[in-house]
Amino acid sequence: MKHSLRLAALVLATVIMLSVISGCAAPEVKESAEPAPTAPETAPEAGSQQPEQTAVPADSREPVNTAHMVTDNLGNEVEVPDEINRIAIISTVPLASVFCMVEGSGDKLIGLTPSSKNAAVHSFISRIAPNVADIDSSFAEGDAVNVEAVAALEPDVVFYNANNAGDAEAAAKLTELSIPCVAFSTTVEGGNTIETFNAWAALMGEIMQKQSRAEEIVAYGREVEAMVKERVAGIAESDRKSALIIGNYTQAKILGAGNTFGRYWLSTIGANNVAMELDKPLAPITLEQIYAWDPDVIFLNSFSPFKAEDILNSTAVEGDDWSGLTAVKNKQVYKMPLGVYYWFPPCSDSPLALQWLAQKLYPELFEDIDMDAAIRDYYAKFYGLELSDEDMATLYDPPAESAY
Repeated sequence: MKHSLRLAALVLATVIMLSVISGCAAPEVKESAEPAPTAPETAPEAGSQQPEQTAVPADSREPVNTAHMVTDNLGNEVEVPDEINRIAIISTVPLASVFCMVEGSGDKLIGLTPSSKNAAVHSFISRIAPNVADIDSSFAEGDAVNVEAVAALEPDVVFYNANNAGDAEAAAKLTELSIPCVAFSTTVEGGNTIETFNAWAALMGEIMQKQSRAEEIVAYGREVEAMVKERVAGIAESDRKSALIIGNYTQAKILGAGNTFGRYWLSTIGANNVAMELDKPLAPITLEQIYAWDPDVIFLNSFSPFKAEDILNSTAVEGDDWSGLTAVKNKQVYKMPLGVYYWFPPCSDSPLALQWLAQKLYPELFEDIDMDAAIRDYYAKFYGLELSDEDMATLYDPPAESAY
């Protein structure tokens, strides 16, 4: 009996032990129709070997759009992209020449007004920007700017004349379309041509992030201005020559250069400005008025299709007889050159224009200046252009087709 009980106990213990062992075994894994969730990546342990990573090509990454702030000539804070490749200039101002000087190229220009484009095509801008003839100008007709047409050009930034109400209105609309617009003033220090150009160059340097280049340009202009002012300061009032700048002369009109640029040029070179009474940058005048003023020297702006010889020989407009004027009798009539732009308004050639005007008015006082050499050196240094004798002849005697 006792033997039977011990046997039964042994069997029971064996069954219990097998049951415990079976319960601890891993359960059967069944296949699932859904994939298992991916575990989050963790940093690899030091020294562990990881599978090789495939690099993402640089050109397939999301671009990083960075920008910087500039203060334009109106005092507006404008955010412009760090990388600028498309620039539209919607005003007829000489900004293309200043841009090319600071940037060293005109490849990024995509929009110019018809007048600015015409001047560029017939100037040395065409050498700095060989594509200038293909630059779009269809967005402007007369004084009107088609905002939608400008936007269609997809500019990275737009430049405009702060003193032109229509252009400023167009710029405001473009700003609403998230296109950065930068204002450039034509009345810096009351029309000081050198300082207007300097302000443009400095602002252009900030926009294109080429401040050192801009500073070098500004320094040269101020050095020239200081030199000219110092030399003419010693001229006695009784020895100062009278002068007139003709802002434009066509078959239909004669415009005198009054305030702003004309006033600056003549006062800086030590001339008595016979047209001081004119209260506009360019004002209509008559030949009779010029006879009443009878200036010692006449400068003809290169806006005009006529040459100095046309005035000297009275062959410009039928019926206009200039022969009785003192300047004509003494052959003191000079047409202003056209380099990268007309030399009358502010442009990147303004420091050269100041020297040229001063030397024409007082040749003995500036006889040490070799204008040919000064122009060639300037163009080589700031534009990277080597001017030939033919180039120099074109600069001094611009074609009629280049007229404004």
